[in-house]
Amino acid sequence: MSRTTTNTDDRNPSLPPKRQKPLITPVSKPLASTRFNRLIYLTCFLSALISMYYGYRMVQYKTEVGGWWNLALGRKPSQTVFADGERPTPTGGKARREETVEDRINALADALGMPSRDLASAIAGAVKEYVPPASLSSVAAHQTGEAVDTMLKETEKSDEQREAQKAAEGGGGVVEGIANGMGSFVGMDEP
Repeated sequence: MSRTTTNTDDRNPSLPPKRQKPLITPVSKPLASTRFNRLIYLTCFLSALISMYYGYRMVQYKTEVGGWWNLALGRKPSQTVFADGERPTPTGGKARREETVEDRINALADALGMPSRDLASAIAGAVKEYVPPASLSSVAAHQTGEAVDTMLKETEKSDEQREAQKAAEGGGGVVEGIANGMGSFVGMDEP
């Protein structure tokens, strides 16, 4: 049998037609159509904008910390106080008056809708338990007001009640006192 060769120009009906365009379209390189002059100017403009922004932020931070020297050394702002007791703001002006313990107790009492005297007596136990005696004496010396006085009186009352309770419990005798002392020393505080 002889084979017949088919012409390559003959089209097979089951195949799609030949493409008219190339498979991959050529793409130009990025910024190939941009002139070098324009690229340099654009880069300089963007770097100037960024430099201005960070320069502005550095001047703001310098003002907050109190000067270039403090900024360079990493120091915190000085704690200057004006004659009337107000602290300066970072811009050099006066800040508002610092709140006292009395102001804070009154604000909390107002928020809770109760008298400040009742709130002060209610928190006196927690104050006595968590605030060191030196801080309490400092508050008593510098702070005045009805709520602070009530709170300090309540802490004194709770001290007296604890001492009275210890005296009432300690009346069990010498042997019981030695046993309790030895048990707490050894670590047997169980009931």
